[in-house]
Amino acid sequence: MGGYYYETKQGDMWDYIAWIVYKDETKVEVLLNAEENRELLSIYIFSAGTKVWCPEVSEESTSDDIAPWRDSE
Repeated sequence: MGGYYYETKQGDMWDYIAWIVYKDETKVEVLLNAEENRELLSIYIFSAGTKVWCPEVSEESTSDDIAPWRDSE
């Protein structure tokens, strides 16, 4: 499985990194569940230069991704 390391900037947080990498802050679990990031889990606000592993995620769309009011389209 692919992915890459994101090098943090001072003040980065998990949800912001998810937004930068995946354009979706709700994908923060992908980062938190990556084995390569296990030692980083106690960090809430990052200092500059920390390498965070960002696994590749598939772009599969599910019915859960569609707003209920658009479900009939």
